[in-house]
Amino acid sequence: MYGVFDKCILFLFCLVLFPFDHIMPICVLACLLAVAVSAGLSAFPDHASRILFPVYVLLVILFPQPCMFLPLLTYDAFPRADRADPLPLCPADWVAPFCIAIALFLCLFRRSFGFQHAFLPYRFQLLLLLFGCALAVLLYWKTDTLLRLRQKLLRTKDDDTELQLLLEERNRTLLEKQDNEIYTATLRERNRIAREIHDNVGHLLTRAILMVGAMKAAGRDSSESEPLQQLGDTLNQAMDSIRSSVHDLHDRSVNLEESLRTLTQEFSFCPVSLQYQMSAELPREVKYSLIAIAKEALVNISRHSSATSASITAIEHPGFYQFIIQDNGTPSDTATSKPSGIGLENIRARVNALNGSLQIQVTDGFRIYVTIPRT
Repeated sequence: MYGVFDKCILFLFCLVLFPFDHIMPICVLACLLAVAVSAGLSAFPDHASRILFPVYVLLVILFPQPCMFLPLLTYDAFPRADRADPLPLCPADWVAPFCIAIALFLCLFRRSFGFQHAFLPYRFQLLLLLFGCALAVLLYWKTDTLLRLRQKLLRTKDDDTELQLLLEERNRTLLEKQDNEIYTATLRERNRIAREIHDNVGHLLTRAILMVGAMKAAGRDSSESEPLQQLGDTLNQAMDSIRSSVHDLHDRSVNLEESLRTLTQEFSFCPVSLQYQMSAELPREVKYSLIAIAKEALVNISRHSSATSASITAIEHPGFYQFIIQDNGTPSDTATSKPSGIGLENIRARVNALNGSLQIQVTDGFRIYVTIPRT
């Protein structure tokens, strides 16, 4: 857009040299040729200059009339900031300025441009031509500087947007990490409270129940037996309530990811990688079953396999839980050729209790594939 405005100014300047009082066909053709060459240079700036400028200089040598529009073509003789090739000083970039210099050199040794102007002698026409070329260079420098600043501004905006997106991603990661740490701390606190209730209050109630039982056994008065029986029933109900609360609290405090990660870190037979993609709230039966399955599978790997690496994958899908344990041991070294071992039977029993499915594959290592439906 900037180049079109500059070219319009230069074209109007070139029309000052045009002989409107005595229009000749060759002058009209020179005008049309200059406009066509300038349009071609705008459409194909990287390749057209190597062909169009030498052709135009050849026409200037044969016919002097095209010299009138040299300022218009001088504007296209230099590389633009928005061109495809970002290097401004490649050898092809000097073809167009060299051709413009040859054309101006020819104009200095001619006596006319092939016509007689009504108001301007040839010397004034030549001065206007040189001034027009200088104006073209000035407009080119102004527009080129503006385009470079615009590109720099766009790059700065892109970098700012990229940094902003990166900052948002890091903030989201920090928030997720903070939530995980809070959730882990909450689970640990629940586990501590459950343990303290079990150790302290549970023991006190147990002692009270035993004391009531002893008083009932030693008492001879029948009038005291009924209150002691009621007191014993009340203490038993309190003990059952505390046990139920403690177990529920402890079950919620079990973190499946931490338990699996602890198993993989403590397993010394071979390196075990963990891929975990499950939500924090899982049914109690599923958590305990998956932990037990992982323990059984790792024991089988250490006893019956010569694997050098293993992996555990736990993924939660919209309709089911997927749990995969595999190693790179050969079938002859694993227990897969005899899938009736106690460990595999225990795994199968736990999966059946959750209405899941179990698949064992022996190709390319030992693989246990467990699928448990979501309820």
